[in-house]
Amino acid sequence: MEVGKVIRSLRTEAGMSQEGLADKVYVSRQTISNWENDKSYPDVQSLALIAGVFGTSIDALVKGDLPMIDARIEEEDARVAEEEVRAFKRNTVMASVLSIVSLVVAGVAFDHANWLALGMCLIVYAVALYFTFLIEGTKKKYDAQTYREIRAFMDGASLDEIRGRRVQRPLGASVMGKVLAGMCVGAAVGLLMVWLVRLF
Repeated sequence: MEVGKVIRSLRTEAGMSQEGLADKVYVSRQTISNWENDKSYPDVQSLALIAGVFGTSIDALVKGDLPMIDARIEEEDARVAEEEVRAFKRNTVMASVLSIVSLVVAGVAFDHANWLALGMCLIVYAVALYFTFLIEGTKKKYDAQTYREIRAFMDGASLDEIRGRRVQRPLGASVMGKVLAGMCVGAAVGLLMVWLVRLF
């Protein structure tokens, strides 16, 4: 990291001690020492204060560190993307499993006219909808609405790669429309299951 060397050089040229600089930027002498010895990196507010003390700019202070800063940002973005892909996959599994469980419980509840089981079914379905909303939030965040884009995202493609192969997508239904459609499909499957249970 170059910023520590720049701070030390400016401080030495100005004939200022670490304590003197620390007083002017409202940090401890140890913090100045840590910056100058590459043990930590100053935040933007501290950089602005240091630039003001020495009559320079933040750009001049960090110019030598820009490649390192870019690399750190890319690393952080990659780490966050990996975590979000894992969460997307987990939420997809949870929504699918809970939807199936709610349909099975609904079939049993209707067949035996068990209102407690039907209430449990609705609770499980509500939790499944919660995971569906999380999935929709991730899709909207990454603007990954088509099946091709969702697949690319789940395979770990970056947002730039996804945008590079984007095709014009049709207008999608609103989230409320999707919820209502899901409820209708769930009710239809539940009735079908009741009919099958009674048939056998």
